[in-house]
Amino acid sequence: MREVTVAEAFETAIGAEKTAEEFFTGLKAKFKRNGEASKFWMQYAKEEAMHARWLEALKAKLDQEELSRLVDEHTMQLLQAVTRISVEKTLDSIHDLEEAYELVSEIESGETNAIFRFLIDNFEADEKMREFLRGQLNKHVARLTIDLPIQFQGASTRRRIKASA
Repeated sequence: MREVTVAEAFETAIGAEKTAEEFFTGLKAKFKRNGEASKFWMQYAKEEAMHARWLEALKAKLDQEELSRLVDEHTMQLLQAVTRISVEKTLDSIHDLEEAYELVSEIESGETNAIFRFLIDNFEADEKMREFLRGQLNKHVARLTIDLPIQFQGASTRRRIKASA
């Protein structure tokens, strides 16, 4: 495994957030026949775009010395995992809202958010901003269970809501 700089970690994380935005925009399209589901996925897409902007702003605050430091091996593994995601292939594998729900649950508790948290915790100097960003991330992850429209609460109901091809 090759060494990865903090600058490269930021670029990979920003790319992962943009990929996630593209994925959620794809889910919006796949469930366009169901306005509530489509709207729900669009909110996720907007938040992913916001995450990318936050990371870009945080990276811009760092000096060249910080950006050229190497990340640890665990972070390198997380970064490697997020670069393997194919939005098109992933979207093609979703046939109903339950499959989308399960996949998003897995994604939101996975590598992309772990990298986002690592970058915030290690490079955001302002404690209040770190707390704010952690809160935003926690809210984003919890949205799947807290903000899921009531009519989509049951797995059997979600299985009946078919995705568009």
